[in-house]
Amino acid sequence: MRTVLRATVAMAAAALAAAGCAGGGGETGGGEAAEPLTVWQYYGDESMPTGKPFYDLVARYEQQTGTDVEIRFIPFDDFNRTLTQAAAAGDGPDVALINAFDTAAMAEAGVIEDLTDRVQEWGEQGHYFPTGWETTQVDGRTYGIPHLADAYAVYYNTEMVQEPPTTWAEMESTAAALAAEGRAGLAVSGIEGAEGATGLLIRMLAAGAQPTEIDSPGGHAALASFQRMVDSGALSQGFLTWTEDDAKNQFATGQAAMMINSATYVNILREENPDLQWSVAVLPSETTGQTMLSAENLTIGATSDDPDRAWDLISFMQRPEELQTYLPDRNKLPARDDVPGTAEDPVRAVFAEQLQQAWAPDAALAPHNTEVLTALQGALQQTISGTPVADAARTAQAAIDEALGTS
Repeated sequence: MRTVLRATVAMAAAALAAAGCAGGGGETGGGEAAEPLTVWQYYGDESMPTGKPFYDLVARYEQQTGTDVEIRFIPFDDFNRTLTQAAAAGDGPDVALINAFDTAAMAEAGVIEDLTDRVQEWGEQGHYFPTGWETTQVDGRTYGIPHLADAYAVYYNTEMVQEPPTTWAEMESTAAALAAEGRAGLAVSGIEGAEGATGLLIRMLAAGAQPTEIDSPGGHAALASFQRMVDSGALSQGFLTWTEDDAKNQFATGQAAMMINSATYVNILREENPDLQWSVAVLPSETTGQTMLSAENLTIGATSDDPDRAWDLISFMQRPEELQTYLPDRNKLPARDDVPGTAEDPVRAVFAEQLQQAWAPDAALAPHNTEVLTALQGALQQTISGTPVADAARTAQAAIDEALGTS
């Protein structure tokens, strides 16, 4: 299927070039004004808090360069299908903001352009955190630029927690000691689906198990750890119904002394709960102290008729001084290590430190990541509901192996 799509995209691009549609400047060959650059993204429209900062960033590019840019918002669930179909029809965008873990599949399908030569001339790849940069690589070539990052760490109430736990044994004992009537020691999302697997995935990584290895000593240890926390009251059994927003609410209202959550909630807590006394620490470690990376990459569409201006926009969006303004509004972390102001904010500095130890699905796992995470959450739910750890892990492993085609 990918071979057919690649051929279709290539033929469409060739047809455009033969028709004289490809360009690289502000005017067409006939002296007419260039068509607006097109950018597709799934953050949200201009009225949404997740979308407006992106529109504002692009507006600054328009003001500084005189280039017109048309932004199209496509909901996440429809994004990849729409982008792939448009590329096959020769009508994709100039710039596509895609999920970092879809980069390899989009490159192999011929949907996005190889940026290797541009990146080598640019020379700024050394500023990016390694795990994020690895998501842009396919067979030794570069197909995207990391746009931003998000990661998970431990939030803790400084009026309740003097020293945050540094190991998972300490996390269990500290959370249990903090549990009181109406309060848990720890809050984390455990809701059905991929979102509710994040805490378990992090715990598995700490135990030395990959997310595809739930039926392993490390996977069993992670499940048993969550079971002990529920049994001790350190973690409310209700966490199985909590989204990440719910976990934040538990922490913000003092119903949990700690939470594992992403950097998304830094500004939210600061703005919505100004009296709450809290800080952030890196995740507890065991074999490792890895976090889970969440990220997007900026790419150039394979059928873009103006790749030079598309690259100019991408490189503008990654200027450290622009990211310094954009990222706090977007409530995310920089994907690179030279953005001014990050080190000066003690909370964001911790997240930047945590990003040095980040896990992301590789090219083989990425297309099946949601299925794998959903299976992990199923094992967690079974364990908390009373199924023996070994049985829950075995059932989940069978689902994972089937999703990966290794059964």
